[in-house]
Amino acid sequence: MTERSLAINGLTCGYPKHEVLKELSLPRICAGSVTVMIGPNAAGKTTLLRAIAGLLPARGEVNFDGRNLLALAPTELAGLVTYMPQVLPQGVALTTIEAVITALRVAPDRRGDSDAAVHAEAAAVLNRLNIGHLSLTPLDELSGGQRQLVSLAQAIVRRPAVLLLDEPTSALDPRHQIDVMSAVREIAIEDGMIVMVVLHDLNLALAWADTVVLLVDGKIAAAGPPEEAITSATLETAYRVRARVERCSQGRLQVIYDGKSV
Repeated sequence: MTERSLAINGLTCGYPKHEVLKELSLPRICAGSVTVMIGPNAAGKTTLLRAIAGLLPARGEVNFDGRNLLALAPTELAGLVTYMPQVLPQGVALTTIEAVITALRVAPDRRGDSDAAVHAEAAAVLNRLNIGHLSLTPLDELSGGQRQLVSLAQAIVRRPAVLLLDEPTSALDPRHQIDVMSAVREIAIEDGMIVMVVLHDLNLALAWADTVVLLVDGKIAAAGPPEEAITSATLETAYRVRARVERCSQGRLQVIYDGKSV
């Protein structure tokens, strides 16, 4: 059986009067892997995820399992791709578990599931992210970090083939960052998902990514295994900083910043 994968070729997209990505192509992304997008602000990371999710007009090809996602009807695309945005909606009068159940109910292939099955699956996802104790807490009583974890639960519970996460750790403390990234990696492997994540924390990228894509001004500045994409040279080019990428006493790669480059 051919391994399922995502291939992006000649992708052009952006906003009126401003093309953010032009003829962008990425190396093939295999199921069961985590690809982390890094780069300075306004590099095109979020634009790329939104284009794949069908939230921005785009030209080119985003091929998955023999189909160009850009050509699919919204309902069909929603059955394959789930996108978790940076900014979460406010003022939603639901408890945590109700929010996750609602996300599962709108999945095209899950609308016929029994109430008991849906409730059990929602509870399992919350426990997987270590927030099961928040099941009955209203969303408007959660902290920003807790709301981000609930949003991740809503994305995971739909079991998409392609999971797109835009800065899922930005509001989280270190412990919950580990919870999120370990869960993301686990579901990629166990569920055979293609996971694409935007991160600003380069040390998280080094620790959890199979592949890192560095975007600068809508173009690929580096792509490959973390230790090849994140180097002193690429960081100076992309971020204009002086930095070292070294192994700690446990053998893990880490970025050490020495200051701004000239």
